[in-house]
Amino acid sequence: MKIRNTHRRHLAATTGEVDTLLDGLGSNTDALWPRHLWFPMRLDRQVAAGAKGGHGPVRYRCTARARGCVVFEFDTILGSPHWHGEHRFVVHPRPIGSVLVHELELEVPLPQYMQWIFLVGPLHDAVLEDLLDRADGVAAARWSLWVRLLRRALPAVRARRPINS
Repeated sequence: MKIRNTHRRHLAATTGEVDTLLDGLGSNTDALWPRHLWFPMRLDRQVAAGAKGGHGPVRYRCTARARGCVVFEFDTILGSPHWHGEHRFVVHPRPIGSVLVHELELEVPLPQYMQWIFLVGPLHDAVLEDLLDRADGVAAARWSLWVRLLRRALPAVRARRPINS
């Protein structure tokens, strides 16, 4: 089964400024990933092809890094190798500011599709909206009731300790 998911945000920041944020993904100085709210994103080196890491129970590797674009290919999600696909950040210039887009494409069997519908997808959407809020300079977590319940039931998805953002 195919899963396609897209999040986008119009930003006042230039493409160069947003690209600089992408450079910090997975590092100790990451200003984009909402690590103060969620499990942190960690990479074994700077964002570049070959960097490996992930966040929480999601493991992936960077397969491409160009100006305004980062592509990650999934290795496992929730410990399962049955999640085949990638996710990417792409920055598009606008006359004023830019647009940051996150695209995810997966091919999965039915059990993983059901996990996406009820668990992975809602948490993914919440993390991505929090990430886009950070890129936009907004501090407003707007989680659905379902996401709030999942965060309560699964404390491992939350940040272990507060991190100064």
